[in-house]
Amino acid sequence: MTSDSPETPETPETPESAEARRCAEAHAFQRAHEAFCGEDLAALEQALGRPAGFPNVPGGAGIDCSVLQYALYHSPLPLIEQLLDAGADPNYDDHDGFPSVMAALSGLVEAPGASPRPDVPAVVELLLAHGAHPDQRGVNDYTPLHFAASLGRLDLLLLLLAHGADPCVRTRIDDFETPREVAGAVGSESAERLLADAERTRPDREELSR
Repeated sequence: MTSDSPETPETPETPESAEARRCAEAHAFQRAHEAFCGEDLAALEQALGRPAGFPNVPGGAGIDCSVLQYALYHSPLPLIEQLLDAGADPNYDDHDGFPSVMAALSGLVEAPGASPRPDVPAVVELLLAHGAHPDQRGVNDYTPLHFAASLGRLDLLLLLLAHGADPCVRTRIDDFETPREVAGAVGSESAERLLADAERTRPDREELSR
């Protein structure tokens, strides 16, 4: 008759080992972030430890979102394109209100210590060309059209509409607004007129599904 071996108690972490662990984690994050800021896909994969399933994996190294989402915040356009060409899913599961197109559009907003991203339209077009859904729901239940309308960006509204974004979709919380109503609320008359025209000429949803 055998008895189970007693479990070996975990060795308490000493202040020295805790400091060493934190330093190692910080260095791993720095290596990963620097790779995200470059244009070398192979170097990024190596910096992340060549995870199985790359590029459709969590960022790791202290990065708490997907590889593509982090790239949309920090990487140059060529690296984003390489990730998409390598199979990164532009419709990745999102849990924080920033699916891919919304993450790209967030680059229009000036964050503390950072300038707005100048190539946002090109990033959005790249995502849509690789199959990103134009009506992704994000923060405040906004679609990309709502977000672009809130900023009065006619160029982005036209781009999204050209890729099939629905001008009649409403948010499902708060004021239940359409993109046109958002444009009106922020006083963008040109965006409001554009979206009103889009609503009138919007194809029937059944026709679109054929």
